[in-house]
Amino acid sequence: MLPVSRSTVLPALLMLFVMLPILSGCDGPAPTSTTRDSGPVADPGRSTFEDVQLSETRTRGLDPLSLARELFGAREPMEGLYSEEVETLAASAERQVVLFTQMELPDDSVRGMRHRLEFLLEDGQWHLVWVGRQVLCRPGRGREDWGTAPCL
Repeated sequence: MLPVSRSTVLPALLMLFVMLPILSGCDGPAPTSTTRDSGPVADPGRSTFEDVQLSETRTRGLDPLSLARELFGAREPMEGLYSEEVETLAASAERQVVLFTQMELPDDSVRGMRHRLEFLLEDGQWHLVWVGRQVLCRPGRGREDWGTAPCL
C-alpha cells in the first residue's frame, strides 16, 4: 500500500469536485440561495413538483418574494412552531425561481408544504408563470421526504 498524505489527497479531491459535473454530463452545480437558517438550498427542479393551477388573481407584482408570501402565506397567526421561509433559487434579469416553504403546519398528517414559483419579467413587473407543490408528511403518515404523494 502506498503512503497517502494530506498534500496528495487534497488536490485529488479538488480535481474530483471540479470534474464531477463534467463527468456526470451536467452543466455544473444547481443554483443555490443562501438563507439565514438553513444554509445553501439547491433548486430541486420543476419535475419533482406537482403542477398547481394558477388563478388569475394577483399573479403580477414588483417583488417575487413578497408575491410568494402573499399568495401562499398564512392568512392569520398559526399556533405552535409554524414557520414560513421564502428563498430565491435562481435569478437573472428576466427570470426568477422562488421556493416558499411552510413547516410545522397545524395538520395531523402534513408536516410541511413547499411551492416552487417561476416568474418572468414583463413590462416592468414579475409575472407568475408556473407553480408546483410538494409535501412533507409527519412520521408514520407517508413519505418523510419532500414529494408529491398525499400524506395518509
